[in-house]
Formats: sequence, structure tokens, C-alpha cells
Amino acid sequence: MFPFMAQGHIIPFLALALQIEQRGFNIIFVNTPRNIKELRQAIPPCSAIRLHEIPFDAADHGLPPAAENTDILPYSLVIRLLEASASLKPAFTSLLAGLVCGGAPPLGVVADIFFGWSAEVANELGLFHAVFSGSGGFGLACYYSMWLNLPHRTTTSPEFTLPDFSDAGKLHVSQLTESFIAADGTDRWSVFQRKNLPAWSNSNGVLFNSIAEIDQIGLAYFRRKLNLPVWPIGPVLLAGDNRTRTRKQNRNDT
Repeated sequence: MFPFMAQGHIIPFLALALQIEQRGFNIIFVNTPRNIKELRQAIPPCSAIRLHEIPFDAADHGLPPAAENTDILPYSLVIRLLEASASLKPAFTSLLAGLVCGGAPPLGVVADIFFGWSAEVANELGLFHAVFSGSGGFGLACYYSMWLNLPHRTTTSPEFTLPDFSDAGKLHVSQLTESFIAADGTDRWSVFQRKNLPAWSNSNGVLFNSIAEIDQIGLAYFRRKLNLPVWPIGPVLLAGDNRTRTRKQNRNDT
């Protein structure tokens, strides 16, 4: 399991990992050294989840030293961490290849929505791959469509619609983040997402932390857009004692 380096991504991945482990599967949780260090204190003592560090030097990518999580970065530098995440590919490939060559049991990869490149790695090694979103389908469908189409750039009106997701209704520019407002297709966010998001189609399916009965429109968008299985597996939540442990760890690191 391989989440992006942000608490809003790591926590849902940890919750899912603990649920999968309860069904008898072996889990390897992959991340950068600082995040793995924090996870060691967040995982329940009874868990057999293995933690694997992938080398990462933030300074090599124009980031502050030890800046391995968006929680300690200003928003303006988040894109640098996203771009830098591609540097994790060789070490991740080496990890999986070693497991395959070592005769490990059947393997599957569950990776973050920002690690589209990981699907190609899994395919090359003949492994099952799923994208996991810690959020629901509808909001992510709007996000996905926005980056691929940038519809607010084609109108002078503050309101606009998504060309491939009319079910979302009208959106307003006041709802957009700084990165969307500034996007023109050649900016760093656009370049990253227009490479990352289409790469999901190389996966075997997408997991959403959502419930089918309340997220049918968003889930249907991705089934249509990606032509892949889409599985609503929510709610995926940390148990109460694990939430307490994670909150304490976050306070200690602040």
C-alpha cells in the first residue's frame, strides 16, 4: 500500500490496511522515511503490517529539509512534493521486483490517486493494481474533469459546467483553489495532473472511500470515463483507539 505523503491520504490508507489485514492478508505499507517513522507509533501493537522506507531527500527537489509531508509545507510548495513523488518510482519498482523474484505470495498494489505511474510499474511485473481514493466519487469526479478540461478558461462567466460531467451542475470560480484559478494548461499543476490522472486507466480498478447508495453519480462518471471496475468500499475509518493514537502522534510532530 502506497499513499501520497499527506496526512489526508496516509490516514485513510492506514485505515484500509488495518481492515485488509483483519481478513488475513499480509500488508507492506510504503512511504518516505519521516512518514514511516511517524507510522511506527500510529500502528496498533498487535498489527503485523510491515513498514518499508523509500529513500527521499526533500532538498534535492527544492523543498525544505525533511519536508516529506504536505502538513509542513505552504500550499505554494505542494506541487513540488507532487512532482518529486515521481522520484520514488525506481525504489518502488525495485521493492516489487524483489518480492516477485523472491517468490512472495500473489501480490497486489493499492496506490494513491497521485501515483498514476505506479499502475505501469505493477503492469510490467504482472501484478494487480488498484487506485485508492480516501474521498468519495462525486467530488473527485469534479476534480478529475476540471484538470482535464479547465472549463473555467473557456468562458468569461463566473459560472461554468464540466463538459464531460453535466450531472455536477454549475460550478462557480469562487469554489476553486488557487491552483485551478491560475491553471492554463501549461502551468506545473496542469502538467502534473494531465500526466497523472489519465494514467489511472492503466490500473485494474479504482477503490473509493464511499457508499454506492449516496455516490452513484460520481461512481458512474469514473466507470464511464475509465472503463474500469469501480468499487465503493466505504466507510473506511480508523477505529477509535487508532484515531487517538494518530492524533497524539500528529501533536507530537507539530
